Amino acid sequence: MSLSPLPKGECAAQKLDLRGKLLWEYRVVRFVGDGASSRIWVVRDQKTRTIYALKHVISEGEKEDRFLEQVRQEWEIGSKLSHPAIRSMVKLCRDTLLNRNAKELGLVMEYVDAEDLATVPKPPLTECLTIFRQVASALVHMHERGFVHADMKPLNILYDETKHVKLIDLGQACKVGTVKERVQGSPGFLAPEQAERGPVTEQTDVFNFGATMFWLLFRMYAPQAAKTTESTKSRVDPSMVAGSGAPIKLDPTIPQALSDLLLDCLEEEPHKRKRMTYVLRQLTAMTAEIPASVLRARD
Repeated sequence: MSLSPLPKGECAAQKLDLRGKLLWEYRVVRFVGDGASSRIWVVRDQKTRTIYALKHVISEGEKEDRFLEQVRQEWEIGSKLSHPAIRSMVKLCRDTLLNRNAKELGLVMEYVDAEDLATVPKPPLTECLTIFRQVASALVHMHERGFVHADMKPLNILYDETKHVKLIDLGQACKVGTVKERVQGSPGFLAPEQAERGPVTEQTDVFNFGATMFWLLFRMYAPQAAKTTESTKSRVDPSMVAGSGAPIKLDPTIPQALSDLLLDCLEEEPHKRKRMTYVLRQLTAMTAEIPASVLRARD
């Protein structure tokens, strides 16, 4: 039986169909998707038969070497983390010599059978609070170890049928205080200091997370996060940007405390934002305090 064709991307890894092939000591089972500079496969360890996800990146020149560096950094940071809501790293594999004129890496990761929150239907408020609490806990874990995710958005949160989340894609993660060489982040979730290439800190994650919570609750971009730079211009649909004002005005059934927390997270100046530990405490308390009548009205 012939295999259906895969999408052809711009980078070298996205031009290869490796289904059924051996990639390092892993048999490629199926295609998952493409990242900005990578191709993701489901693979099986030939010895243990364990299923993993493998991010494959190939560089064919100096301009593409930064993609390799991102994968190395993802491994260096991810291998130092251990949290139930963060996808675990297994191994970093080096050149297979599939292409003798190229350099390549394979990042072997925990396989998660789940969908990202950018594609699942909008969860009810009770589920949103559970999601938010898990993500905040994972980010606190990263911050305690001196790292920032720096690209928090619905697409980078997997959500499974058991209502558990996994943070993925540490390709832009970095040490606290890093100043990036170029604007990095995702339009609609970008913190002001990222757009201005200022230091990336724990408060950057707080802003990104606030923008993520806003989008998951209202399916619109927070106005504070929708400001564009030259590099992100025209990448946020103006019709999808909420108006200014308190978030509770968009949906009076959400708790006032949650509306206030969103505004705290989305402060323009980093030093005015609450710390992630505070955000986690608030979300934990909210779940217990929200009136049952409000939950029924929204759910």
